[in-house]
Amino acid sequence: MSACATYQVGDASRSDHLKRFGPVPGKTSLYVCREPALLVARGVKTVVVVNNIPIGTLKTNSFVHAELEPGQQGVLLRHDGMSSGSGGFMTIDTEPGEVRYLWVGVTGNGWGVLTVDDFDSLEDAQECVRGAEYSVLGQKPDGG
Repeated sequence: MSACATYQVGDASRSDHLKRFGPVPGKTSLYVCREPALLVARGVKTVVVVNNIPIGTLKTNSFVHAELEPGQQGVLLRHDGMSSGSGGFMTIDTEPGEVRYLWVGVTGNGWGVLTVDDFDSLEDAQECVRGAEYSVLGQKPDGG
């Protein structure tokens, strides 16, 4: 999967709609946002995999979104480049109509590893998404 870590910008009107953070009736609206980075791991692209299905590729200062059936979700990060491989996994329980946010960043004040976690606050989560570029799952020309 890391060979398919192509980055593709999502539709601008969809991005604007998603940045309103409206709930989806009967579904979980999941945002995964990667914070801006100064230097460490800046060039690493990360595929976000939810329940074994890739939902998008992150680079610094970007977010992906998925509408999911409520319940238990497994969220995994797959990295390319020098940090290739899996890293960062968490299980979350979600409810119908819930809007959920996950943070992707580097631990250890920027000197650790890329990981996934909850944001410290709703405000931090929404600020990350508002300031980020919307990304969708990209495809390599060979379909990779």
